[in-house]
Amino acid sequence: MTSGQAGRPRPKRALGQNFLVDPNIQRKIVRELDPQPADVVLEVGPGHGELSQYLVGCCRRLVLIEKDRDLAGELRGRWGDRPDVDVVEGDALRLGLPDFVRGAAAVRVVSNVPYNITSPLVFAFLELDPSAVRIVLTVQREVAERIVAPPGIKAYGALSVGVQALADASLAFRVGRQAFRPVPSVDSAVVRLEPRPDAADVDRAALRTLTRACFNRRRKQLQKTLRTAPELTFAGDAAALLRRLSIDPAVRPEALDPPTFVRLAAALQAGQGGGAPR
Repeated sequence: MTSGQAGRPRPKRALGQNFLVDPNIQRKIVRELDPQPADVVLEVGPGHGELSQYLVGCCRRLVLIEKDRDLAGELRGRWGDRPDVDVVEGDALRLGLPDFVRGAAAVRVVSNVPYNITSPLVFAFLELDPSAVRIVLTVQREVAERIVAPPGIKAYGALSVGVQALADASLAFRVGRQAFRPVPSVDSAVVRLEPRPDAADVDRAALRTLTRACFNRRRKQLQKTLRTAPELTFAGDAAALLRRLSIDPAVRPEALDPPTFVRLAAALQAGQGGGAPR
């Protein structure tokens, strides 16, 4: 499956294309996804079909979303005549992803995510309706470590909170750069996300605003961030609000776990603490 095979288009650097050519890693990723016969599987960025070849025929419907016109044409040539495979040419961030999985009993998502659009794609997958039962992503190793990072370490930040507030996240295994062609300048890792049933109750916009404000000021005490961050527009008594939520006003953001951020975001949105958002 290397990029040098006859008749195949060369990788396009502008699209962040690095094709996974190690068959052992390909099969390990599919095992992590664990597709079932009744599932709809959504694969974003299938490339030459490195993972798709193992998914065709093992699920109720396989949806392949590929932005590159040449690659989409190649995929249609291989599987376009199958009623259980849909090849969609387009940008996953612009397409209405939920439209492709409506009516599905269970949805699974797999993607070798281009490094430059990792965060937007991760959250697009987590916002699928119906929710995916499992999401398996190959991402830059540093990003994978941030996604799964626990509170209290340097890698823990807004991305960690945003993902872990919506899903159980784990690092499945690491992937060396030599598994790809062309060889990227960084190593990768495979992360597994399993969205939680209570994720629908999370105010995602409020959580995103709060975590960005906090981690942009990660050395500041939380009460000071609530009082001074203009994006939060909170006019109440910050210390009183935090104490009411059993949060130490002097704590710094890297010490708070995702559920605490969710509770705080909801309280801020509701205007609690002696004042309302301005």
